[in-house]
Amino acid sequence: MKLLTSVFVCATALCLNSCGETPKETHDSPMNYAHSFMGWDCPDNLAFPRIELKDWEKVPVVNGRMPTYEEAQNGTALLYIDKEVKPELKDVEPYKMTLPKLAYFTNPRTKQKEVVIVIQLVQFKDYVWAGLRYVSGGNASAMMSELQFLLDDEIKMEIEKSIKNPHSNIGQLNNPSGY
Repeated sequence: MKLLTSVFVCATALCLNSCGETPKETHDSPMNYAHSFMGWDCPDNLAFPRIELKDWEKVPVVNGRMPTYEEAQNGTALLYIDKEVKPELKDVEPYKMTLPKLAYFTNPRTKQKEVVIVIQLVQFKDYVWAGLRYVSGGNASAMMSELQFLLDDEIKMEIEKSIKNPHSNIGQLNNPSGY
């Protein structure tokens, strides 16, 4: 029963601001269950509206600590881990980087490189998980190794491009009607 409760809490937390899907297969541990969600791509999640790229630094995030359950529900974070319910995750911590950050990410659905806003980084034992917001709206997740963080000159260039051409690909790559 304890394992079932742990799996439920983990799955509920992971689904809060993801696509809301639950995996159809069963898993032998809560961590294997959690891995089912690590690659979500939800461009049509209306809880995460479009963001003007020039305003990327205003996106709410949690820095220096793990988010609360409420912060995972309100979109400030994407992953909530209750370490009292999941003691095997006691060593999971926020990755030590001030957020938000802009990064290039090759969208697995469109196969195109685009700018995303990294709103959460979580250090697990063997990897760092990233919670992303698409500039065009919606959210996704990826391994930190799949991201290329933008340098200051790249940030400036991307913002200038988005201002000069507001109808550029930013905001079009994740158009849900493109399915």
